[in-house]
Amino acid sequence: MGFVILPALVPDISSVYDVYFAAFKDNPVTRALFPSATETDLLDAKSEFRTGHTAHVSEYWKTSSTQYTLKCVDTGTGQIVGMALWDVYITPSDWKKGEISWLQGDERERAEALVNPLWDARERMWSNEKYLYCHVMAVHPSFQRRGVGELLFKFGINVSQEARLPIYIESSKEAVRLYEKMGCSRLKARPLRKREDLQSVKVNSANEDGEVALFVWIPEGEENKLPKAVELA
Repeated sequence: MGFVILPALVPDISSVYDVYFAAFKDNPVTRALFPSATETDLLDAKSEFRTGHTAHVSEYWKTSSTQYTLKCVDTGTGQIVGMALWDVYITPSDWKKGEISWLQGDERERAEALVNPLWDARERMWSNEKYLYCHVMAVHPSFQRRGVGELLFKFGINVSQEARLPIYIESSKEAVRLYEKMGCSRLKARPLRKREDLQSVKVNSANEDGEVALFVWIPEGEENKLPKAVELA
């Protein structure tokens, strides 16, 4: 039994996000972005929330020209056990900080308080740059610590090496050791989210650290080609 990384296809959307929500159902950002969804809503692919989410992702895939969704498949069972979103900017990125338009009032303010520090840092360092962005990686809790995360990240490394572009990563506290193991370098910038904002949406995540570790992975020989705003620690 082993694992293989493949491009996710439209029929995979529900199963891919089964992994995502299983891994991040208690994450404060997930709770902030989807405040009305219960744990059952997040984990049940047939719930009204998940059905709508799948439809939204399917429509987004028709418009995005830079984001690639990967699945990690257990070769023994065919089960999708990991997923990743990679944004690949072969030409200078036109990404700009967006809006959380589906929320209003206090819910929107709480969500923006958590994501804006990350969006601000990304926009400041990588606007109009060519790079890869490790948007998200998730491994189903039943398959964690079995090398799935490494396989998903190696996809990005392979593209990075071929395109001679750096990878930018916003790391959760749990993933820091993985990125260090994969040879990533920390950045001086450390976006800080206020503890009270984290506590306002926190679910089973005691002692959450408000500081977000940022990393880059740099192809050999490309160290001097980082944007000026990207400073290594």
